[in-house]
Amino acid sequence: MSSFSHKIDEWMKEAETRPESAVTIVKLVAKRLRELTERNEELLTENIALQNGTRVEEYQKRIAHLEYQLDLLKRRFGADEPLLAELPATSIEKSTLSLLTYNTYGRIFRTEINSDLETLGRIADETLQNSEQPRLLAVPSNEEVLLLFTSGRVSTCAVSNIATVEIGNEWTWDKAALPDEPRAGEFLACVMPISSLPLSDFFLQISRRGCVKKTMTTMAQSILGNHYLGKGTLQKSDQPFDVTLCRKIDLFAAFVTIEGKLLGLDINELSYSTEERIKLTASDYVIASFMPHVNKSMLFVTQTGKVIQREPSSFELSKSPLVKGQALIPPLRLEQGVRFIGAASVRDEDRIVVLDSKGNINIHEAGSIMGAGSVKAEGLILSFDVIQAEIWEDLNP
Repeated sequence: MSSFSHKIDEWMKEAETRPESAVTIVKLVAKRLRELTERNEELLTENIALQNGTRVEEYQKRIAHLEYQLDLLKRRFGADEPLLAELPATSIEKSTLSLLTYNTYGRIFRTEINSDLETLGRIADETLQNSEQPRLLAVPSNEEVLLLFTSGRVSTCAVSNIATVEIGNEWTWDKAALPDEPRAGEFLACVMPISSLPLSDFFLQISRRGCVKKTMTTMAQSILGNHYLGKGTLQKSDQPFDVTLCRKIDLFAAFVTIEGKLLGLDINELSYSTEERIKLTASDYVIASFMPHVNKSMLFVTQTGKVIQREPSSFELSKSPLVKGQALIPPLRLEQGVRFIGAASVRDEDRIVVLDSKGNINIHEAGSIMGAGSVKAEGLILSFDVIQAEIWEDLNP
């Protein structure tokens, strides 16, 4: 402030010596006074916030969110990771593998898998084939998952807190766990592992009609605190389908529609607002999204168990909005009723978990499936998920 007073003295002398510069000097003084007034108001607001506790509460929330992310890192890497080597190894232990089978009503079957199994169990549901298809997610049992609902609401849940069902038995949905019951007018859209949140840059949302939205993970504290990520849709008839965590170095993302359209996206060129990225027919909609990898094949599965394999080198990125995408199912096959039920990026050493229309959940070797060009199942294939080779090998080291 003393330096400002000294400047005023200099300006006053300048004005007396050169009256023509008085207007300019008055403007400089007015500008500086405005800056000081604004800063004074900021300090006053800060002081009031500290006195009434709102700023303290904000800091407490930030600390709680940092502790939550630290816990996620410890779960993901364990105490032996150099970055976390100095941290106490509380509640960190070798994890088992869990398969989550969930439906739109929020019901979840959790089964703990071991490497000796081929058949996990059977869902007893006569309407299984004609209803909204259940989805599968294989995750470590010490993982934390995020539940995204069609309203845009989110919640988190530790996998270990979801009750297990006995392997090899017949299961009914009324006996399944219900960690967060959908509210009136909403359904469970997807379940996503969230332990990589501290190492990720974006939430990437895909809707049923091909809308895409990217949200920075720096917003995670607000998103998780307010339990709201948003729908990521533009049309009232559209619904959220999937959300995944990704990094800037991931570069590419893909989604696939039931009628065989494949669309590639450059993650770093995506907007932070919801945008429609593909032109779909009225009967078409998104049924899978995944991150292509150079050392993995892209695997597409039809409802009849037919397997289509593509290498990442054939992957084309969409440069403009509202493109039609790459057609992977020929028109004649479409007329015959062939449809995709899922897609993923896989290696021969991975395992594929498959749910068929009879309710059977079985595990297959990815290499044998790609070699045979088909998946054996009772009836039609409803959904599948990939168990990465590294995770599978950890089950029986």
